[in-house]
Amino acid sequence: MPRSSLIASFAWSVPIATQCLHAAGSALAFKIRKEPRVALATVGDGGTSKGDFYAAINAAGAMTLPLVIVIVNNQYAISTPRRMQTGAQTLAQKGIAAGIACEQLDGNDLIAVRDVVGRAVERARAGGGPTLLEALTYRLSDHTTADDATRYRSAEELKEQWKQEPIVRLRTWLHAKGAWSPAEEQALAKDAAAHVQKMVQAYLDTPPPGPEQMFEHLYARLPHAYAWQAAELSEESERDVEHHAG
Repeated sequence: MPRSSLIASFAWSVPIATQCLHAAGSALAFKIRKEPRVALATVGDGGTSKGDFYAAINAAGAMTLPLVIVIVNNQYAISTPRRMQTGAQTLAQKGIAAGIACEQLDGNDLIAVRDVVGRAVERARAGGGPTLLEALTYRLSDHTTADDATRYRSAEELKEQWKQEPIVRLRTWLHAKGAWSPAEEQALAKDAAAHVQKMVQAYLDTPPPGPEQMFEHLYARLPHAYAWQAAELSEESERDVEHHAG
């Protein structure tokens, strides 16, 4: 089976750190089925303070699961700085107690991230067990549109971090190697903007979902408690259509 056909993604996880448990469960399924697959999850620095995170890495270590967890340490859990989140000197070393491999890396270095994550994935796929990675980076923007980061960090701190911005670093390196040019970047940006606009228009052209879709993708077989509600909704929708048509 081609490796590309084995790639799958879960929907975005809103609760903090629960995705680590989902990934651990998936990794266990891969191991039981003897599938050459690896579960990979990302979690923020603040998420490593949650019990879900600890339960996930403990299970991964105890059962030697094909799991890779990447901690995106951007220094702030919303407004809480890294130094106030945990007493651990590094977030990567939290994997030591779980008995799994752990490593800290420069999260602003795209090539380093690709290399380290790639090796961790291949190690897990070969049966070498899980890995916990801590990617050191920095959140340059507000946490959300409701956040005002100027209330808890200085302009000087932000200015210094912009010097390590990963896209700027990669661009500088590629230019130095003669592997990229401003003209190529402008062409890429134009193509990307056109593609985004196409996707936005496709979304805007999509008809709004009907109320019956609230019952879809919940169970393999809809329980009776929901089935009669779905049937009643369907009948009501049909009556509305007939009423408007009349």
